[in-house]
Amino acid sequence: MMWIDDYEALNATEKTDFRRLVNLLLYRTYLLRNVYDDQKKMLDLNRDYRTAHRLFSILQGYFSLAGWDLYQDSSYGVIYLRNQFDSNHARFDAFTTKFLYVLRLIYEEQRGQVELYHDVRTDTNTVFQKMVAFGLVKSNQRVSSSILEAEKVLSRYQVLAKLDGAWNSDGNELLIYPTILFFLPNSEIDSLSRRLQELTLKTGQTEEAEEGDEAP
Repeated sequence: MMWIDDYEALNATEKTDFRRLVNLLLYRTYLLRNVYDDQKKMLDLNRDYRTAHRLFSILQGYFSLAGWDLYQDSSYGVIYLRNQFDSNHARFDAFTTKFLYVLRLIYEEQRGQVELYHDVRTDTNTVFQKMVAFGLVKSNQRVSSSILEAEKVLSRYQVLAKLDGAWNSDGNELLIYPTILFFLPNSEIDSLSRRLQELTLKTGQTEEAEEGDEAP
């Protein structure tokens, strides 16, 4: 295996970077070429991506041995993992799945207007209003904590970033990364839409039944 020889040829610092990147990819699944720097208030080159790009063949060989495929899309600047056995999937709750779905729609709507880094800007209120419009939540539903949790979970997987400051429950300015195109590709949007409609219908029927039980 040539990648093993290439790994042995690395110096101590490069081997440390390799081990760190392996763990980072297993934790986040995705690496972006450009990420938002809260101090600079702008997108900046991600050093981890640059290092992973340089060590890509070694990382790819290592992950392949462990049952993972490592891919790189240079157009969008994304390096990501896929399990060869279609296992080890992240499991999201229903609300986070709905939130992700609407983020993907927003990204698609603004995709023709994106700049060099393929990022789309939005905010919590816009996402929530679209969720209401699609019947995924009710306008009077208290979802602040669910939204905050969904945003934090999706930020872990590099789907989005918070602009300007810490996370808060009153609303956040968001940056949707091109990662979302790989997280939820076009081929899966229709299927997810149908599942969400079924889930929303079942939830509505359950709520109606509960209201009927409580009625005098």
